[in-house]
Amino acid sequence: MKLQTKLFWNSLPLWITYLTLKTKASRNIKMPEYYTKTERNKICQTKFAKILKYFGITLKVEGFDNVPNSPCLIVPNHSTYFDALIMTVALSNLGNGEKVSKRVNFIAKSEVARKKSIQKIAQLLDTYYLDFSKPRELLSVLFEFGNAVKANKTCGVVFAEGTRSRDGKLGEFQTGAFKLAQSCYLPIVPVTINNAANALDMKRDSKLEIEVIFHPQIKPITFQTIASRDLADQVKNIIASRYVDQTITSKETIKNTYSKKKVNK
Repeated sequence: MKLQTKLFWNSLPLWITYLTLKTKASRNIKMPEYYTKTERNKICQTKFAKILKYFGITLKVEGFDNVPNSPCLIVPNHSTYFDALIMTVALSNLGNGEKVSKRVNFIAKSEVARKKSIQKIAQLLDTYYLDFSKPRELLSVLFEFGNAVKANKTCGVVFAEGTRSRDGKLGEFQTGAFKLAQSCYLPIVPVTINNAANALDMKRDSKLEIEVIFHPQIKPITFQTIASRDLADQVKNIIASRYVDQTITSKETIKNTYSKKKVNK
């Protein structure tokens, strides 16, 4: 069975899950005190897990214990729109009562905020936005995000490549996230995501296992005197040590206009 067929049969429960999530997100905007931060996080982890299930996606998570219970930066590679869902679910206990689910928030491109339905859902996770048309504001937003991660004791997820992979290989890691880690004295947990690039390819098999590997954390005391460029390369090398290149077949990536603009620069 292909994914397209599976989604046809799962269209009703998938739509109900999405509407329920959207309703809760709208309620959160109208009544910010209605849900606690922990409740909002659990809503997303539960509903995102269902969405992944309807898409035939299972997660194989390795190294969950490497994620501290204290504030930290989670730095994964980036290959699909589903990466935010994948990371949110991977940071839950996946039904293992012996593990404590992690609270998560994200920093994303401002384009996400222009899509109202997605923006509402992203607000459940206290997402911050980077507007690359205003370069002078980028660092201040990053540091605001870092301070929120520390204050709320969350796992702040930053896709350091800045955009999804165009060719199934790791891209260049930007330095902003690492300047943030140094300035806010946050440990870094590198994460390798494998086999996710074609998650939205309608012609793929209906079942897809995605591997999420949490590498040992890098403590801030070890990188305070390192140049941010060198730190970015170090984290990329750690992720690359377990990364498997993919052949891109998903139209989501092939028709990625943002990436095409990046290529032409």
